[in-house]
Amino acid sequence: MKASMFLTTIAYVLISSAVYADIEFSGAAYSETSMLNFDNSMRYGNRSAMRLKTASQTKGIKIVSEMEFYTLYGYLASSAYGTLGILIPEISDLIGNGLFFMDRLYMKFPIHSVDMTLGKQRIAWGNGMIFRPTDRFNRPNPLSISGRKEGINALSAIVYLGDLSSIEFVAAPADVYQKIGDEISLEHLKYGKYASRFLTNKFKSDLALSYQYDGIPKNHVFGLDMKGDIKVGYHVDAILIHNNDEFKDKSILERCQSVIGLDYSFWRKWIFLSEYLYNGFGLEEKTDLSSSGFMLLEDFKYRHYVYSQVLYQYDIFLNASLFALWNTVDKSLIISPSINYDLFQNTDLQVYSQLFFGDKTDEFGPDRLGVEQIYYVRMTVKF
Repeated sequence: MKASMFLTTIAYVLISSAVYADIEFSGAAYSETSMLNFDNSMRYGNRSAMRLKTASQTKGIKIVSEMEFYTLYGYLASSAYGTLGILIPEISDLIGNGLFFMDRLYMKFPIHSVDMTLGKQRIAWGNGMIFRPTDRFNRPNPLSISGRKEGINALSAIVYLGDLSSIEFVAAPADVYQKIGDEISLEHLKYGKYASRFLTNKFKSDLALSYQYDGIPKNHVFGLDMKGDIKVGYHVDAILIHNNDEFKDKSILERCQSVIGLDYSFWRKWIFLSEYLYNGFGLEEKTDLSSSGFMLLEDFKYRHYVYSQVLYQYDIFLNASLFALWNTVDKSLIISPSINYDLFQNTDLQVYSQLFFGDKTDEFGPDRLGVEQIYYVRMTVKF
């Protein structure tokens, strides 16, 4: 199985080279070993992956693809772990033997002052570090093994209005079609996602106003994101959702999500980052939540959250950080200390952990997530 995966990778590289003589290759490989502690028992896991990116360097039309081959071992790939909602047995067995995943494959071409992109691409809006309400196209997938945001099939266009302004359009139609008789009906296209965003620079800040339509729940999403520096770096992300059926009995505050973040560097070695999330869709009071898995924290269940991080840069090779995510309603908490060292120019070593605190049914509680602490060692090589 693994031999066939390796041969497929080699064939992919050779075919790409034959088609595009001026193609550029880049990528990364990493291996991450982890130890999970829960109820006084330790479990071993390993996640290894290789990512390969190819991009044609011709003028005009540019074709880009990114594929990843990954394997999981130990508790990450076990069938028993699937009972926590992480992986079903069939998928875990497949991943244990190795699996290819294509998360980017798109064609980019300019037309006068417009950049068009067609295919599976990443569309990342907003400025938040942890919370990004305006980023509704490529939200993190809790089942993504790589931890990266998976691309979406879409047609996007950026129209440049000058040095500091542009308008972006995105159409991501639904991928479900119905066959009526001998003809395919495109009725489901109305269930796709469509959006536009105006970007400019005002008040010494990058400012964006956006509108998104999500056809499945029929949500109209109005967004604002802003980023600047007034001796202290700041960023703001906010959305207001309108839906006659779902939100007709809701107040404006219950239809909003907003983030305000600050970052400040001092003494040339320290950086402080912090964000506050107001989640109008979330629970206002502590509630007994059902069991989940620690990899399924894709949605924030409650109304208020605070994220903070302190980074210390000892020299160009060594840095350390302390990360904390606090649910201020049920008081549960995630703390993650880490140390990073650049062994070589293209090789990084990271040692970090995740510590979970909370009661039995709290959002970040160990009993609910099935984990008390996780310890990681990760090495990444870029090429």
